[in-house]
Amino acid sequence: MALPARQDSGLPGLPALREACRIVGADPTSARLLHQRSNAVYLLPHDDLVVRLAPDTPVRRRRAQTCVEVTRWLATQPEPIALAPAPGEQPVLAAGAVATFWPLRPTTPAPSLEDLAVPLRHLHALPAPPFPVPRYQPLQRLFEAIDLDQHRPHPAVDADDRGWLLDRAHTLVDAFTTTAFPLGEGLVHSDAHSENLVRDPDGHWLLIDWDGTCLGPRELDLLTGIPDHFHEPEPDRRRFLTAYGYDILGWPGWTLLRDITELHALGAYIRLAPSKPAAAAELHHRIRSLRTGDRSARWHAIP
Repeated sequence: MALPARQDSGLPGLPALREACRIVGADPTSARLLHQRSNAVYLLPHDDLVVRLAPDTPVRRRRAQTCVEVTRWLATQPEPIALAPAPGEQPVLAAGAVATFWPLRPTTPAPSLEDLAVPLRHLHALPAPPFPVPRYQPLQRLFEAIDLDQHRPHPAVDADDRGWLLDRAHTLVDAFTTTAFPLGEGLVHSDAHSENLVRDPDGHWLLIDWDGTCLGPRELDLLTGIPDHFHEPEPDRRRFLTAYGYDILGWPGWTLLRDITELHALGAYIRLAPSKPAAAAELHHRIRSLRTGDRSARWHAIP
């Protein structure tokens, strides 16, 4: 069985997983840790379920509740867009964790960026849900992670880098508040990329990982179609934007959203750095590339 997440990563581990499984009647035997970023995600092979665990905080409770409500509502819409959670009352509060349970669905053969455009196009055509959904707050998770880190005995980010990150973040947030978005606002996923797709029994690609869903500029869901530090091939990005039907690169404001998204991505690595050396190395690589303006530096996702 996988080892529990260390406490200073800010993520729950096996004791919380076992308690959540006990509450819902699932079997944690042979549970396998799939990845740790903003959540600890486990596979339950005996139940064909995936469990997502986050620290039990008011913010994480609200996110999990919104995620469950939004995906269940989307499951009632005419076009398949989102994977709905497993039946039963969710989210589950257990041993200091907020847990949600999801059906295991295949991810092979791997989806393309073009496949991602289809559910996004359907999502953005919908009205706002008939229940409250939070508004997009740029860089909220980065601010949370920096606050967590600076109260650690040995912070992962030194004072100089922390000061630069906060100054840069506030500059971007200020710019965001004065920007007009051509596609308007509506329900967005806000972390749309091909790794967040699974296939339903009818062969449709469905979006997963709705923790960040909110009401915000629809352009937020098109950022996988812009140049960034992951260097997606140009033809793939172009096919994605063509399939969606809007060329975000023709809008001058796209670099603002790129910069916000790249800074936002540091939050998970700040949380993980004390317990995972690879995450710490990637975090400092990313900060260095941002501070020097090195657009050629390639970033890598750490599982």
